[in-house]
Amino acid sequence: MRSRKWAGFRSIVCPVDFSESSRRALRYAAAVAARSDASLTVTYANDPLLVTAAATELNDRGFVKRSARELRRFIDASLSVRLRRQLRLEAHVSIGSAGDEVLKAASTTRSDLIVMGTQGLTGADRWLLGSTTLSVLQRTAVPVLAVPTSGAIRTRSLGSWPCGRLVAALDLGPRANEDVETSARIAQWFESSLLLIHVVSAIAAPAWLKGALTGRHRLHLVRARRDLEDLAAIARRRVETDVRVVCGRPADEIAALVAEERAGLVVTTLRDRAGWFGARRGSISYHVLSHAVVPVLACPQQWRPR
Repeated sequence: MRSRKWAGFRSIVCPVDFSESSRRALRYAAAVAARSDASLTVTYANDPLLVTAAATELNDRGFVKRSARELRRFIDASLSVRLRRQLRLEAHVSIGSAGDEVLKAASTTRSDLIVMGTQGLTGADRWLLGSTTLSVLQRTAVPVLAVPTSGAIRTRSLGSWPCGRLVAALDLGPRANEDVETSARIAQWFESSLLLIHVVSAIAAPAWLKGALTGRHRLHLVRARRDLEDLAAIARRRVETDVRVVCGRPADEIAALVAEERAGLVVTTLRDRAGWFGARRGSISYHVLSHAVVPVLACPQQWRPR
C-alpha cells in the first residue's frame, strides 16, 4: 500500500532576465504550476546602477515602469494564451541584486519552489553556472528547479513532463534515508518511477598499483549496491524504484545515464554549497548542476515535502 501522496508545490517564483535561458525556465515553471494549481510569480530585478544611469545620463525616469511593460510582453510571448488564462500569474519588477531579489520574492510570496535557468545574461561567463543561479543555490531555503540552457529538452511536450522515470543522484551519507524519502515523494507527485544512482569515483593510480586496488574497489562497489538496495526499500513504499551503481566521473556517468533512460528530471540534495567554487567542488550536486542536460530539482538539506 502506498503512503499518502504529497500535495505538491503551491507557490512558485520564476526570475527572468529576458534571455532565452530564462524563457525556457518560465515554461517549465508554468508547467509545474499548472500541474498543482500553484500561484506563479514572474520577477525581474533591475540593476541599481543601470536604473541610476538611465535616470541621470538618459534622463529616463520611467525606466522601472518600462521594465514592467517589457516583462509582461516577455511573459505573453513565452506562454500561450490558454496557459496564461489557466495560471494564477503575477509579474513583479524590483531594483536590486538579482540573487537577493529572487530570495526576497520567494520569502514575500511564501513560495516553495524557485525555477530558473542555469545561465543567463547576468552570469553566462561565471564557470558553468550563472552567477545569479549560483547565488540562489548557495542560500535558498526551498528547492530550485534549475533548467539548463541546452540539452534534451522538448518544450512542446511540457504538458507530460517529466515523461520518463525520475533519477535521484545520491551521496551515501548519514542522511541518505531522508534524501531517498524526499525523492520518492517527488516522484510520486510527478507520477513517475524512480531510479536511484550512486557513482563510485574511479581511482587514478599508476599501473603497478592498480592490481592491489582492484579487490578493494570491487568491494566498494558491492557495498554501495547493497546500501542502495536498502535505500530502495524506503522508496518502494511510494513508487516503483530501481537502483544503479556505476564507476567513473560523476558528471559523465550521470549525464550518460540520463540519456540512456531518457529521464526528464534529476533530483539531488544541496550540501556544502558555500564551498562549491572554492576548495571543495566534489559534491554530487555540484557535478549534477554544472553539467546538467535536463532540469535538476536541487533540494536544500533541511527541506522536506509537507
